[in-house]
Amino acid sequence: MKEVLFVVFLLSFISVRLSVTNLSCDKNKSHSSCHKDNGIAGPGDVIISEIMPDPLPPVSLPEEEYVEIFNRTENTLNIHNWSLCVNDNAVYLPSAEILPGEYIILCSRTDTTVFKKYGRVIGLKSFPALPAREAVLYLNDENGNLVHGIEYLSDWYGNSLKESGGWSLEMIDTDFPFYTEGNWRASCSYKGGTPGERNSIMAENPDPLFHGIENVYPEDSITIKVRFSESVPLPLNENCLFSVEGRSVERITASDALWREFRVTIAEALEMGKVYSFSANENMSDFAGNMITRMNYDFGLTGKVRKGDMLFNELLFNPLPDNPDYIELFNCSENIIDASQLYMASINTRNGDTSDIKHVSEERRCIVPGAYYTITTDRDRVISGYFSSDPYSVFETSSLPSMPDDKGHLLLINRETELLDEVIYTEKMHYSLLSDVEGISLEKIRPELSSSESSNWHSASESSGWGTPGARNSSYSSDIQSEEKITLSSGKISPNNDGYEDVLLIYFDPEGIDNVITVTVFNETGSYVRRLVENYLAGDRATLIWDGTADDGSLVRTGIYIILIQLYDNKGRTGTWKKVCTVVR
Repeated sequence: MKEVLFVVFLLSFISVRLSVTNLSCDKNKSHSSCHKDNGIAGPGDVIISEIMPDPLPPVSLPEEEYVEIFNRTENTLNIHNWSLCVNDNAVYLPSAEILPGEYIILCSRTDTTVFKKYGRVIGLKSFPALPAREAVLYLNDENGNLVHGIEYLSDWYGNSLKESGGWSLEMIDTDFPFYTEGNWRASCSYKGGTPGERNSIMAENPDPLFHGIENVYPEDSITIKVRFSESVPLPLNENCLFSVEGRSVERITASDALWREFRVTIAEALEMGKVYSFSANENMSDFAGNMITRMNYDFGLTGKVRKGDMLFNELLFNPLPDNPDYIELFNCSENIIDASQLYMASINTRNGDTSDIKHVSEERRCIVPGAYYTITTDRDRVISGYFSSDPYSVFETSSLPSMPDDKGHLLLINRETELLDEVIYTEKMHYSLLSDVEGISLEKIRPELSSSESSNWHSASESSGWGTPGARNSSYSSDIQSEEKITLSSGKISPNNDGYEDVLLIYFDPEGIDNVITVTVFNETGSYVRRLVENYLAGDRATLIWDGTADDGSLVRTGIYIILIQLYDNKGRTGTWKKVCTVVR
């Protein structure tokens, strides 16, 4: 009877134990490994949970650097010949076991004595120095596979006093070790840190989503580099993880220590100038189990950028207080352009001095035909401040050229310093009835129009949220296909800055290339209202814009207006057209 009871008890104990293990596996279901008792660690099993990169001046902890690691699993793991790496410096760990739920302090061998009272310590002969400002810190197993890693920043402290030294950085939620955005903060322990024990700031902070692909760029015709928004420990022997339109994948290799970037080798070479779609498997997830959000990315082999290929398309030069400027470019060519080959500068409108040249992008990025590309010094603020923005087309840069609030002059150049485009803006180019233009961007009516013509620019509409960074302009007007030489975009306009028919576009498509035009606006009684252009060399095609204002900048009244167009060419041929447009207010 006792033997039967013992067997029942043993089976019950095993059942409970398996249930606990299964729950642990399910909590981090995508990449957290449940290796039973084989002693083999997978990604996220042992993590870096606390670091002290700047111990001076001390609070009450030793004046020495340390790294704390934590075993998240229910298994005892051997860390023999694992490596702790800081940027390119690596040191190997001695043969040792880390118990389930155990913390170990890693430090210099000479500092083991001072840290012993805080917990279990392993001293390393050549402990790698921890830079105070930022570094890539990671833990690899004996085969060089990533177990855990972070790229820490001093901004993570969230406290300028603690950032100055003596306080450790702690992970908030160890259930999501590869989630670094908002998952690290300065210790709140009175000692300045909690080496060898549970973190002082530990709380629930789940990873909410997996953004997915952030960049795809071809290093050559058969090698493609792809970067994800966070670490993605992948089974690299599975070529079906990625696909390239019309090309089979031969090999995938991790190209950075934290497994955020991968090199993908394809079997057949890419063709110059052709746009391809790179795709990740739709079932791909991050460590926390979040399914990928952005799984497709357009790219291709890039060529030399020439004048007129990239044009200014939207400018925010007078932002709201504590908000950044932004500049939007548009690829109006058939070429794929490398953003790293683009540069900007500003010219001081008072003394004519040219500013330092600013890089549009420090990294190589593909700008495909018809794509928008917006740069700013604070991407998150721009995206959150303008609901009509396209987050995928807004990029952060370290600095922008000078953009005064009243007027400015911007240049876009290539690597050979050839001028690609330029714009001279003033606050007077805004819609004349706006009482305040702070926080309102200037947009092109159509991206391909000349940036140097002030009439081609218009204030972003209120309905769009006063700006459309990375997205099609709120004032955009498409081209009208017509066999007539002179065409209007509409028979009426309502210049109220709501983004719908705010301006009238006059399209010219005459014969020949030496066409000169004069355009005058009259009211229905024949009284003069405004001269749009006089003796304007239109060439073989042109677009003019009337925003419903008179010569003095005032908005005209509701009514019918006559657009008188006079044209002549170098052969003496002339032509006159009268077009009618109704202004509705």
